[in-house]
Amino acid sequence: MKTGNLALGFLGGLRKERGEATSGMSKANLVFRLGQVLTVVGLVAWGLQLKNGLFITGLRNPFAWGLYIATFAFFVGTAAGGLIISSAVYLFNLKTLKPFTRLASLSAFASIVAATAAVLVDLGRADRFYQLFFHPNFRSPLIWDVLVVGTYVVLTFLSVYFQLLPIGAKEGGRFPFAWATSLPRDQVEDISRRWTRRVALVGLPVAILIHTITALIFATQASRAWWNTAVLPPDFIAVAVASGTALVLIMALFTIDRHRFREFQGAFRLLSKIIGGALLVHFFFMYNDLLIHWWWGKEEAAGTLALVFGRYLPLHLIEVVLPLAALLYFLSRDGARSVGALVLGATAVLVGVFAHRLLLMYPAQNRFPLSLALPGKTGFWNYPIAVGQFRPGEPVFATFWPYLPTVLEVAVALLPFGLLLLISGWFIRNHPFLGESS
Repeated sequence: MKTGNLALGFLGGLRKERGEATSGMSKANLVFRLGQVLTVVGLVAWGLQLKNGLFITGLRNPFAWGLYIATFAFFVGTAAGGLIISSAVYLFNLKTLKPFTRLASLSAFASIVAATAAVLVDLGRADRFYQLFFHPNFRSPLIWDVLVVGTYVVLTFLSVYFQLLPIGAKEGGRFPFAWATSLPRDQVEDISRRWTRRVALVGLPVAILIHTITALIFATQASRAWWNTAVLPPDFIAVAVASGTALVLIMALFTIDRHRFREFQGAFRLLSKIIGGALLVHFFFMYNDLLIHWWWGKEEAAGTLALVFGRYLPLHLIEVVLPLAALLYFLSRDGARSVGALVLGATAVLVGVFAHRLLLMYPAQNRFPLSLALPGKTGFWNYPIAVGQFRPGEPVFATFWPYLPTVLEVAVALLPFGLLLLISGWFIRNHPFLGESS
């Protein structure tokens, strides 16, 4: 009788393990397939854009940075935040978050690849990209994008690689882990620990630096007073921590099965507190900056604020209300008790941050840097800028451009999101990314 019960118990446990693996695999496959679809749609739309030029978008000379650059800034932030979480676990011995370090590194790697795609699609002549390396102009923000993004791609890949090294060697040593199969298991694990810590030691300051440089690319544009503020770099880092941690939280909730939620509840609670704290810092910086613009700002600042709280007020409400609601929930006593509420809160943070990145573009691009003081008139007159396209019945010059992404532009912008899902889904379905709870 006891033998029969043991056999039934063993079979039940085996079914449970297979059920967990099948559930995780099916979710990873779903993400991977969705990533394939979005990537194909984005590539086809990008091909049409390369053929016909950027005129198929809503961008024009008066409004040069739009959806693509906002998407780039968004994904650089999630990439920086992901590696900050992964590196902090190793450097500060945050044992509670140890099960999610691989996921954090993966989110950083997938995000920076997505950010790279967002920059490439913004180029009108992507076929001339190689000229950046032969004739770099270090006064151009594009060359700094290439340098920091390229460095970050290498770092995040190494972070993922060395954390997966013992698993890859144990599973048969497929490329690129084949070299480790001939080594003793203890030695492979030692190499993994040492190099993961080394990458973390470099990765944490680089993660902060990459988003600082991204912020400085905006802040040092002399023609856009909306960006000329010392608050921008630290605010970018706060937003990166919030959005990057939110992405890690969603990936972790996606990877585990619901019945294991309580096993990792301490880690989820800590992640939610990190998001809430980062959002508090972000709101402090953002509204201090708005206050200074309002108090001391001259004609241009007043015009920019009129756009933020007038024409673009709905976007401003999205960037504030959604993250604020998530902040209040995450910092409450019940901030990590429900899978659905955590996913909803993290999603609200990501949507709010994306709206924040869009609002970085709209007011700045629609306050033209060329203005004249007319004799006998109060105020300033914006000098009109050539739209860059002639169509009968449409203006050739403009003092304001009502930018709205076209359908094809939105389709192209799906490419970075598709790559994020494609990379994340492929890695998660082929390798175990969830560690054991502490």
